[in-house]
Amino acid sequence: MEKINSSITKNRRKPNLDSPKLRDNNVVDNDNDRDESWSHLDHDQFSVAVDGLIDDLSTIDDKSTAPKLPDIMDTCVKNIESMIKMYNSIKPGIRFAKITKEDECFIDAVRRLSKLKTASDEFSDTRSFNTVKQVLQLAIALMEDEFRAILQDSNAPLDTITIGDAPETYDEDEFPGYSKENVILMNKIVSTMILAGYEYECSQAYSVIRKDELNNQIKRFEFDKVSMEDVHKSRWVSLEPDITRWVRLTNHCSRVLIVAERTLGETIFSDHLSVFNGILINLIRVITTSLLEFPTTVVMEKPKAKRLFKFLDIYESICDLSATVVCSDDVTLEDYSDLISEISVVKDSIAKVVVNMFNDLKHSVSNDTNKAQIQGGAVHPLTRYVMGYIKCAFDDYQNTLECLFRHVKLDDNPSLDIENSSLSKQLLDVIEQLDTNLETKSTHYKDPSLRYIFLMNNNRFILQIVKETTEMKQVIGDNWCRRKSSDVRNYHKSYQRETWTKLLQWLTQEGVNVNGKPSRRVLKERFKNFNAMFDEIHKTQSTWIVSDAQLLSEMRVSINAVVSPAYRSFVGRYKPQFEGGKSIDKYIKYQPEDIESLIESLFEGTEKVETQLNAIHALSTVKQTTGAFKNLLKTYKNVGLM
Repeated sequence: MEKINSSITKNRRKPNLDSPKLRDNNVVDNDNDRDESWSHLDHDQFSVAVDGLIDDLSTIDDKSTAPKLPDIMDTCVKNIESMIKMYNSIKPGIRFAKITKEDECFIDAVRRLSKLKTASDEFSDTRSFNTVKQVLQLAIALMEDEFRAILQDSNAPLDTITIGDAPETYDEDEFPGYSKENVILMNKIVSTMILAGYEYECSQAYSVIRKDELNNQIKRFEFDKVSMEDVHKSRWVSLEPDITRWVRLTNHCSRVLIVAERTLGETIFSDHLSVFNGILINLIRVITTSLLEFPTTVVMEKPKAKRLFKFLDIYESICDLSATVVCSDDVTLEDYSDLISEISVVKDSIAKVVVNMFNDLKHSVSNDTNKAQIQGGAVHPLTRYVMGYIKCAFDDYQNTLECLFRHVKLDDNPSLDIENSSLSKQLLDVIEQLDTNLETKSTHYKDPSLRYIFLMNNNRFILQIVKETTEMKQVIGDNWCRRKSSDVRNYHKSYQRETWTKLLQWLTQEGVNVNGKPSRRVLKERFKNFNAMFDEIHKTQSTWIVSDAQLLSEMRVSINAVVSPAYRSFVGRYKPQFEGGKSIDKYIKYQPEDIESLIESLFEGTEKVETQLNAIHALSTVKQTTGAFKNLLKTYKNVGLM
């Protein structure tokens, strides 16, 4: 990668002592000349004389030859020239350090000379005003030199910014780093230079120095330029830090640099905002040119769906940059049309990539053909991944996604009638693909009851994620939530019918009586078959998993509500048939309370079994639970855990 030079020159604020404009080489070195010069100049008298001469020039009809300067004007101009020599003897950047009354008078005198020169320019022959022009050029050269020196004397920070350390805002003293006094002085200098007809020189000085300062601020992030070849060669893991650094840099430019630069310029050029707007466009272009290269390069790699959030960060940063560029009330969109167009092209390319990522997600879900069964019918990793993916998108990027999908042309889906935003369409498409895939995966379970547990768990998980994410629920709608809740109930009913309805067939009174009396043979067969089936159900389904606490409670309550009364009634009715016999415990193996207790231990999953195993293993070291330990090992083997 081609590294942007991160070593920022420390002597960047060295004043430019060689002004490109006129300079007087006969510098007066006597500091006392400042007071002596102004002692010979009555500023009020000078102002009246200049204003009067301007009025006189405007009344002369013959514009061929300008009149001779009055003696008082000649004296005033010479005194101004002496003041220029005195100022030139002072180091640039501190010539007007305190902005004294004399400084104010000098600046005002230069402005009046500018107006006088403008008035004289209406004449064809202005040789009599050559002295005024020469002194004015010297004064403007002095002010330009001072302007450059002050601009270069910024106290903006130069230390390197690491990832995560970029400040959201700056105090004015930090960036742009000028004192209020210097900003006021620069405003006076700018107004004077532009009034004198030196708009280009003023703009050029400001643009060059502020451009260098902005580049220095960008270099603080030590951001690497990435070429297409670099992207091709790089692994994604090496690009992620670059994206993070780029996002930080872009947000810093939007929230700090551009905002502060606009505020500074609008203050310095307050009397000439149209001039500054042209400068600002070029300064912003310095920033955007370096920023937009990176996303333009990265999007050409066709990133996978799992990279969505990084690209949403890029998209948000570009949106913020676009909004920041045109937030001023003093500009029109036409002023920034080219710049906005460049940003929009990159923003649209990122938006299309995001849409493609959602399509890739749907295809990935649809094409996931992994047939591995999730032990205990628990929530499938694909369900957790997809819903976690969507939840994260809604938690952090809902508004961005809604805006993005509204502005990107999507293929219509005539089978989907949704009155909400395009984001709801994308969301339902993804969940629909997930539902279809889960139905397919459920067919890999040979036990129908476990199949319904699997579908119940996964659909409940999907429903809870939607309901717990307020924004997602609002977008997807209450009707969908009701339909999904109905699906979960239907799976629950199918599970009960498949498991417990078959068990209850052994507790019916039909066929028990033979010749009008209960048959002990039939009852023995009924209790024997009930015990065997219940034992098998409990052994198997105690290792199944229902991860949602509310659903687990609802299932146990519903099972007990069906099984417990039926068993209690059957035992109560026919237990007397076994009383007095030696084998009553063989057939009536469980009391009704035992059945209820065992039902409460269903769907604990293997984790609880493992916990029990570890606890017993610890106790087995003192040989107190050898029998229980062996029995649990046997149970573990029976359920396929060992």
